[in-house]
Amino acid sequence: MELFHEIPDAQAIIRCGGGVYKQVKLYRRGGHTYVGARGGFVRIHTKFGDTWPTSSPDITVLDMT
Repeated sequence: MELFHEIPDAQAIIRCGGGVYKQVKLYRRGGHTYVGARGGFVRIHTKFGDTWPTSSPDITVLDMT
């Protein structure tokens, strides 16, 4: 079983539903990158335009280190 591992010194700015912006930590599991959100993890997809869509339709990654 693969677990989620925090990526040291990596953070992202996300926009959640209702226009709420948050600064969150980035995580790695297998070959995928995730953001911490709502007490869990949301997978980041390939960049589309200026942002990265996620596995949650109401969370978008605006920027990340």
